[in-house]
Amino acid sequence: MRIFIFTVVILFGRLTAQVGINTTTPHSSAKLDINSTTKGLLLPRLTNSQMLAISNPAAGLEIFNTSAGVAYIFNGTSWNSQENRIAAYVNAGVTVQLDNLKVRLSTITNERSLQIATVSGNINVSGGSMNFKPSSAVSAGGTVGAVTGWTRQSNSIGTSFVTWETNGHFGAHGSVQKIEIMDETNKRAYRCILIVGNSYLNNFISIERIL
Repeated sequence: MRIFIFTVVILFGRLTAQVGINTTTPHSSAKLDINSTTKGLLLPRLTNSQMLAISNPAAGLEIFNTSAGVAYIFNGTSWNSQENRIAAYVNAGVTVQLDNLKVRLSTITNERSLQIATVSGNINVSGGSMNFKPSSAVSAGGTVGAVTGWTRQSNSIGTSFVTWETNGHFGAHGSVQKIEIMDETNKRAYRCILIVGNSYLNNFISIERIL
């Protein structure tokens, strides 16, 4: 029965050049018009690996990336997130992803800093970080912080995580690291922010595409 209904819908669409689901008057600008007040359209759900394994994807192809937790669309050259910013509360070592960029807080003792990698392939990145660290033990009312920075120029980054600031360490809950980088390979720019959580749990991490 379902096959019969689907066949009728397809044939009807060929005859009318438009298909309406739950509507007898599909919008004139739409090839497919789905009408509902209780349900949505469910995209195919693929992991990163499954998405990247799609052979010869067409420009405009769209899927829901379960690894990143957001819809992705192929622009004819690369897969890109439909969101220009993603943020999450994650424990150290848990990855946050946007486009081809992945970041996480290192689990290395005395090197608790943002680490960066790609989903696939290698890119050259340049940019710098602004770090805010307490200069003494933090009390309930706060304390004076020290501001430091770190710069990289045309560094190649691949699928293995690289610690942004070599030997950098954010040892106190509430420390902040902000990185602004250029993906020189794909002509893109991003802002990554880390706020360290208590015992490196529930750290705030965000990635924003700024160009």
